[in-house]
Amino acid sequence: MTTLHLALFVPLFLGQLARTAPEPRSSPPDPQAAREEPQATSPGEHEVDEEFTPVVAQKDQLVEAIPSPVAEPMGLAIHEGSLWISDMATRKIHEFHLGDRKVLRSLDAPGLMPSGLAVHDGLLVIADRQADRFHRVRLAETGLTGAETLPYYEKWAWGLVSDGKSLWAVDARQNKLHQLDPDDGTTIRSFPAPGTHPTAIAWDGAYLWVAEHASNTIFRIDPETGWVVSSIPSPGPYPSAMVFFDGTLWIADYQSRRIYRVRLPEKLRVIEDDERRVRATYQVVYRAAGPGKVRKLTSFLAVPRELTGQRLLAPVRFDPEPTRMARDRWGQEIAVFELGDLAPGETRSVRWVGDFATFRVRYQIDPYRLEPLRTDRELSSYLADDKKYNLRHPALTDWLRELSREPAHPYRTARRIYEKLVDSIVYDRSGGWNNAAAVLERKSGSCSEYTFALVALLRRSGLPARYVGAISERGDAASFDDVFHRWAEVWMPGYGWVPVDANAGGGADPAVRGLHFGGRTNRHIVTTIGGGASEYLDWTYNHHTRYELEGQATLTEQPIGRYRPLKVKAAAGRNILLVEKAAEARPEPPAPACPPVVEPPASPEAHRGRVTSLLWSALFAGLFLLVLGIYIAIRVQRRR
Repeated sequence: MTTLHLALFVPLFLGQLARTAPEPRSSPPDPQAAREEPQATSPGEHEVDEEFTPVVAQKDQLVEAIPSPVAEPMGLAIHEGSLWISDMATRKIHEFHLGDRKVLRSLDAPGLMPSGLAVHDGLLVIADRQADRFHRVRLAETGLTGAETLPYYEKWAWGLVSDGKSLWAVDARQNKLHQLDPDDGTTIRSFPAPGTHPTAIAWDGAYLWVAEHASNTIFRIDPETGWVVSSIPSPGPYPSAMVFFDGTLWIADYQSRRIYRVRLPEKLRVIEDDERRVRATYQVVYRAAGPGKVRKLTSFLAVPRELTGQRLLAPVRFDPEPTRMARDRWGQEIAVFELGDLAPGETRSVRWVGDFATFRVRYQIDPYRLEPLRTDRELSSYLADDKKYNLRHPALTDWLRELSREPAHPYRTARRIYEKLVDSIVYDRSGGWNNAAAVLERKSGSCSEYTFALVALLRRSGLPARYVGAISERGDAASFDDVFHRWAEVWMPGYGWVPVDANAGGGADPAVRGLHFGGRTNRHIVTTIGGGASEYLDWTYNHHTRYELEGQATLTEQPIGRYRPLKVKAAAGRNILLVEKAAEARPEPPAPACPPVVEPPASPEAHRGRVTSLLWSALFAGLFLLVLGIYIAIRVQRRR
């Protein structure tokens, strides 16, 4: 075989292999997407995702989960005992009988993309995602009659609901909630919607409930202020329509093609979910320098404890063993290390190591059901003045003057202070830790200064408040922290100490603001709880140091927190842990100090992608050989 023949055969053979190789995927294949979706589906003809496990807040929260009678449920409404469902796939409105769970009739929708449904003054109001108007129709036995249009001046109406006086629409394009005049469609007011992909909306008689697809979360929203008051997990992966009826929330799910009926968690105090297990270490390294000695070096380490959202998997270990254990005036446990004297160049270190289960925390506060605030002797210490608060300073009086016009209410007072502080202070980690008055006047501060200002404003308003200090995960699951974090907690009657983090709650997203008033993420290990100056920690958190210097000696100290993920078995489905009060810890054997890193096996998709990449490389190599062969053949022919 000549060089020319070989050069022609190799690329042709490799090209054929490349054509028959599967296309690489950037994500696992979607079996649902692999099936061809019919253009129009009759009720009950589509398949249901049987593998999805509903997320529930309490064991009895999920009343039932029924297969959706339509392929693409986009709107739900209740009218005269029937559930009306808009189906975008068939462009029809279906009447679903709640008694025998059967579709009674299917009617053509006025538009091509029926989305939200609502019943207002006996009329069925139909939103269309692509239209600039709503359709109002009267439901008769023969079909939809008396159709008339209502102007809609906003964008992409997805969810729709009536509160009895106004219509509320979810604007999926502008990411807003609009209150609309039901007579002429005028936009009365608008709020930012929580999250990035709002879909459905419902009304329970006091609050709006808004579903958000990106986080699979359902938010309870105050219709007067637009505040996210609390949130619960969506039972399905893609909530697309909701309606409140008969004391339960009905949630249609676009992906699982089910309709979930859930009870709202009325008596639930707090939700703990999104569990993570980590090994955390906090270490302080000391080094003496210069002529002279460091004498009577004593290190005080705050010891983490069990809290809502934080479990100890094993007792905290110390290295070296502490000289003694103590407890300060706020009840914080302290490990005391009496390290003695350090000569120039000498280094000492102290640390604790602990294995923790951490959870995202979301308090389920209902302002309408809040108990009266009663300040007992124990809570009165969290109303007292202190050096960093300066409660009688005119700056606090002026700052609170506008808020004092509103009626006193523990939740609303605390929330107004939080919202105003988020809007008026910017983060700036410089200049040490100033007191609350200086922070309010300067309008900037570190997380500790945010906290001092917030605690002072809450106490000045008669609400018990304290602070919490922690080491925090910084980005990756395995990371270190040498900055740390502090936030406030306020006492809410019936709920206890509730986290309030004005520093983390910045930005315009109501979901973020709502999470950090009454919640926190699972990326902190709380080490310190205090109300003011401590006899061991002073105004610091995590640790404090005392020593004497002889001559020109200096002492350098470096605190650092470290995170390492613990290996755990994967949880089945999307079930979450939800508790009414903190559960008892269940210690487990400590994990190895440095768990071995095991590379996960390559997925079939990744393997096929690598094969395809190699084949394409071989194809280009073959083309190169082809050109080279032609060139050599031409040169040989010319020489002959």
